[in-house]
Amino acid sequence: MKLHNIVYIKVVAIIWVLASGVARAADYDGIVATLLGSDAQIELSQRQSDAAITVLATENVLPDAEAEVEYLRSGSGEEKFNLSVSQSFDWPGLYGARGERIALEQEGVRLEHESLKNEHRLKLRLLLIDIIAANRMVGQLTKAVEGCNRLLATLEDDYSRGEVSILAVNKMRIGLADFKLKLSEASTTRASLIAEVVELSAATDDVISQCVALEEFPLIEMKELSRYVEEAKAEDGAMRMARNAALVAKARKKEASRSTLPGFSAGYRLSHEDGELFNGFTLGVSVPLWRASKARKAASAAEVSAMFGERVEEVKLEKGVEATYHKAEMLRGTIAEYGKALTVSDNAGLLRRAYESGAITLTEYVYDINYFVEAMVQHTELQRQYYNALVELSRYEARVE
Repeated sequence: MKLHNIVYIKVVAIIWVLASGVARAADYDGIVATLLGSDAQIELSQRQSDAAITVLATENVLPDAEAEVEYLRSGSGEEKFNLSVSQSFDWPGLYGARGERIALEQEGVRLEHESLKNEHRLKLRLLLIDIIAANRMVGQLTKAVEGCNRLLATLEDDYSRGEVSILAVNKMRIGLADFKLKLSEASTTRASLIAEVVELSAATDDVISQCVALEEFPLIEMKELSRYVEEAKAEDGAMRMARNAALVAKARKKEASRSTLPGFSAGYRLSHEDGELFNGFTLGVSVPLWRASKARKAASAAEVSAMFGERVEEVKLEKGVEATYHKAEMLRGTIAEYGKALTVSDNAGLLRRAYESGAITLTEYVYDINYFVEAMVQHTELQRQYYNALVELSRYEARVE
């Protein structure tokens, strides 16, 4: 049996046990924080980030010192030896330029890890929004099934007394079967969503119980479009990495320009020859002639490319935020229209009283109940899309440290 199927079966069992009891209140952001803290991929990314930063720090150190011993012996028995120790180093200004570039590259590694963490956080928040919607749909359809069960029981009693026809009973049975099918589909969707959360973050039974208890969408204020665009430019992971890449390219260009300056080596030498000892020092100069100009040209081209990439990312980000914002605006208006018809009055209760008073027939009652249940499910789906859009927009409010 595949791991996903095992996880799914376990989740279904836990949900069934929890649904039979009283679910306690759950905190949306608290659940996200708990799940993020148990994310193995985030921990792995942190370890890899720390290792990469350490490796980069080794690039700006002096080369290893060199020591050389030379021993010579002639056929006549004469001996001589030489001992030399030397240390090479670049032009002093090059170390500063290289240090700036390394610091920016280390920041890029940290940004990449932070971006991954925020992406996982966003994915978990969106999953919880979907779970909330699924929970609400299960609740709405459960009430519909319960109401139809009660009505069916009444009709069966009426039929036994000869007060209604078998056609009325069968209509109700078909309506009930339809609601049960929809309830089963909604429950399956919820179980799949929670199984996905478990696979992402190894959620415990307690966290699963909190997910099952989530019924209210989080309170997220919709702000002005300009605020979202401003926050996105400042905090979006891809935007910050593109900006950092441009700074790294600029630092590489500066490093390349200083790499054209000469390097040096200094050392000490001890020599024994003809019975005498000689000692002194050595100085050397290395002049980069062949690759310096090409390295500068390559760095300049890379800087232009990185700056262009930063601008492209900024435009892409602006367009994405604007599209999500306008989608949220449209959904908010549609949800408000649905709300006027679904939340102001008890439509199910009104229909029940209308049927019991004889104002509408059973066929009309079943049709209208189905109509309003479908409308409530659609209302919940619109809310799911709306809050997903708000979560997308609000992801830039604060970075995850």
